[in-house]
Amino acid sequence: MEMEERLYLILDSQGTPLANAVLESPLSAEVLQLRVLNDKVEAVAAHRELQLIGIDDGSPDRVGVIVRQRGDQLVIQPTAALGPAARENLRILTNFESVMYPVSGHWTGQRAIKAKDLSCGGIAFWSTIFLEDREIVEIVLPVTDSPLLIKTQVLRALPDENSKLPLYAAKFVDLIHDEEALIRKAVFSIQIRTAN
Repeated sequence: MEMEERLYLILDSQGTPLANAVLESPLSAEVLQLRVLNDKVEAVAAHRELQLIGIDDGSPDRVGVIVRQRGDQLVIQPTAALGPAARENLRILTNFESVMYPVSGHWTGQRAIKAKDLSCGGIAFWSTIFLEDREIVEIVLPVTDSPLLIKTQVLRALPDENSKLPLYAAKFVDLIHDEEALIRKAVFSIQIRTAN
């Protein structure tokens, strides 16, 4: 039986996405052998320490150092496990347009938004109206396999010199496990598309 390809996202030590890779060694191996995709191996090899985040639930997330490079293959010595925060904090720049609806706000109807970035735990977006800190809105996420209506809490306004529209940071609230998995899959697939 052929082993299913395990896709990993490679980030630098600061958490900036560098490339996608396929794990070619068993998960339990002492050192990990990865094949870097899309001719990004030089960009990855310029770093000593890397973060590896597995795309599916069963792939452990790790910190490691590059031991050897041959062609598009890297051998990485894992040095630590990455906690769940690594996945949650992974922010992907995006630019989809969508809509939001009020839950706790003093406005009614549907308003347009434009996403700036998306993570497994939240979203930054431009709004056509001013929102209050802690206000709850429902945002339609069109980037998941089928669109999701996600309850979202506005954390704060973000500085943005380049836009007349207000920019907000917000976190997802009351997610169920299936929604979390769909959002994570969407975040990773956007990253894979943009890394190509």
